[in-house]
Amino acid sequence: MMNKKLLSIILMAVLLAPVSLEAKKKEKKAEVPQLLNYPSAELSEYRLHGGNVVVQGHIVVPEEVKSEKMPQELLNQLNGRFTVIMRNYIVRKEKTSVIEFKDDGTFSLNVYVPYPMQVLIYPMGTAYACPGDTINVSIDPTKQTKEEAIKFDGTGLGGEVTRLWQQIDKKYCKFDNSNNVYERGLDSLTMWKDEQVKQLDELVQQMNNGLPELAGCSPLASDILRTHIVARRLELICDYYMRAEYRLRDPAIDREAYWQQYFSFVAPRASYLTDNPLLMIGADEFFFNRIEFQLFRPITGGAPLQYLPFDYDSKLADMVENAEHPYRRQARMNAMKAIHEKLHLSATDFSAQVCQLRDIFSTLEWHKDHYDQVADDVAAAMTVVSHPELIRQGILTFREYVKDNEVKVVGDKLLTKGDSIFQRIIEPYKGNVLYVDFWEMSCGPCRAGMLKMRDEVEANKDKPVKYLYVTDDTPEHCKSFLEPNNIQGEHIHITRSEWGYLQEKFQFSAIPFVVLIDKNGNQRKDVTVEQLLNE
Repeated sequence: MMNKKLLSIILMAVLLAPVSLEAKKKEKKAEVPQLLNYPSAELSEYRLHGGNVVVQGHIVVPEEVKSEKMPQELLNQLNGRFTVIMRNYIVRKEKTSVIEFKDDGTFSLNVYVPYPMQVLIYPMGTAYACPGDTINVSIDPTKQTKEEAIKFDGTGLGGEVTRLWQQIDKKYCKFDNSNNVYERGLDSLTMWKDEQVKQLDELVQQMNNGLPELAGCSPLASDILRTHIVARRLELICDYYMRAEYRLRDPAIDREAYWQQYFSFVAPRASYLTDNPLLMIGADEFFFNRIEFQLFRPITGGAPLQYLPFDYDSKLADMVENAEHPYRRQARMNAMKAIHEKLHLSATDFSAQVCQLRDIFSTLEWHKDHYDQVADDVAAAMTVVSHPELIRQGILTFREYVKDNEVKVVGDKLLTKGDSIFQRIIEPYKGNVLYVDFWEMSCGPCRAGMLKMRDEVEANKDKPVKYLYVTDDTPEHCKSFLEPNNIQGEHIHITRSEWGYLQEKFQFSAIPFVVLIDKNGNQRKDVTVEQLLNE
């Protein structure tokens, strides 16, 4: 006869079995929402090609003075203060163009963009630029706020996206950056990240239900704006990971394990977050910068510097055969493999391909005239870049590099306004080596660099070298920093207009920016002050 205690245990197990099964059902993870009807438009190859965009605008003036010309003094104050900055984030190149107003208060210039993208019209705001379209800007100086004073419009796809951009950005992409959760430890950061992913999924559901702002929008404009929304959220999550960098250096932290865990949310959402060609025309420089160095760390995390010569060498072949480290091509392939195996992303993830190109073309200036090494780098990238448009961008950029560095064109070149301004600045110091540092008081790295240079400036005070610190800040504004810190050198204060023309001449938008001039007045790169003095 069966033991009563055993019988009761069996009965309890049978009775509870359905409950246990039901509990397992409840434990089933919720499905990750995907963007529906996305992409809603076919992204043709030609739509990704480059071309000119017309950026034009005017200053709004009262009716009674519309027929009058603007005074030359006012034009001199305006011109150079406004620039258009184009950032080609796929190959990390940028071009700055100065806006010049005519005497009727209008301006117009052609800006080349390599594909549809955001451009910064500094300091007015961001507009969307599509080849063949026109961006219209109106400036009303009578308005109280910048939002009221600056209005963007335009033609075609660019105009449609530009008109909606600020509205979409303000409602769906403004984040509270005052929350320093990364300072409270990695557990707090993980909890914050999970909340951001939850909000991302809610945004996707909202987009699937239809954003009211996109009602009546063309399919491709809708795709671009929706891509912008999700890209900004991933950019934010990567940005906070970057801010926790100092904590991740702790030897007690398994950095790779935390990286894998932190970014594990990407793979189920990769179809719109990373493996998405629309990011090429819907994201921006900041998005790709953050994912390149945070999400796709294996790409930038210590690729070997060794190059293989183009010609076969039997001795070197034996060394390569027994080498413990991979060379350029294998390193590129290993990085993609690590992303695939550790983050479970596609081995051909679109954004990872972009980051491979960014990593290569960011170092071109380091190679000086070693063209074989550049060719080797580009060839190594093509083993992991498979998207046709990215291959085209890579080849065109390499072609431009060769044209700029190997082909020397002899002939007279017309002086620009930037040339004239710079010549006026350096003329009093002719015959010396010149270290020209462009800086501003609002730039922390600028001030830190000047403090670091104090010993060198003092050591070289009797040598034929001059240290020129150029800023568009006033002497009064700079005095509180320069005097207490004993910043020696030549301090040159220019107008904001002159600053704009110098930005265009040297093609810089970030500071500090340093230019070195040798004793013959020629700009030199990849040298030190000491090397120029020794010459």
